[in-house]
Amino acid sequence: MEKLNKVMLLTMDQVSEQNLVIANSDKLTFTKPMKESVTDEQLMLQYARGDILAFEQLYKKHKGGLYRFCLRQLVNSARAEECFQEIWLKVINNRINYEPKALFTTYLYRIAQNHIIDVIRKDKKLKSEIQLDESLEPLLGENSHPDFIHDLITDQIHQQLRYQIEALPIEQKTALLLKLDAGLSLDEIACVLNCGRETVKSRLRYATEKLKKLLGEFNEQAK
Repeated sequence: MEKLNKVMLLTMDQVSEQNLVIANSDKLTFTKPMKESVTDEQLMLQYARGDILAFEQLYKKHKGGLYRFCLRQLVNSARAEECFQEIWLKVINNRINYEPKALFTTYLYRIAQNHIIDVIRKDKKLKSEIQLDESLEPLLGENSHPDFIHDLITDQIHQQLRYQIEALPIEQKTALLLKLDAGLSLDEIACVLNCGRETVKSRLRYATEKLKKLLGEFNEQAK
């Protein structure tokens, strides 16, 4: 197991430089759906049986979205990087106990969200930084995807939008990022956050209203 963990740590270290690029970029990036011949759940089961290449495929697919999720929750790139590594280590260490009761993405982001909550609770300074201070209707649809964001947002307001997302109340921001970065459905987000589907829908509505208002104000200024 120790040898296996070292291999995985080496794999994760290779992405640290890419994460730094994400952290320093003002341009927002969101997760896009991928066509898959082998499901994530099958890959995770293969990895549990010792197939390291299966893990590498999972890691390659989810590393970008997961890192952005950590970064936008924790704001600080160093904390986000550390949290990102710790989440993958939890996946590695719990691989033998993995059961495909839900989508792997739901499983991964539930681990991520619980770990981020623990990090915030332990770090009072971080908690005060994150607790700053509300519908883009396409977000609320079952088959929606955040690609529409790319069509609505120009380069001039990427940074403004990032600040706006970071300033959302934590519950709303988490739901929004699970939609944007992880590409989860309403039901999957509810599973990760352990709340009702309507609660998720409400949080997305309030969160995206503020973004809609920002876009409207920018369009008015641009006229």
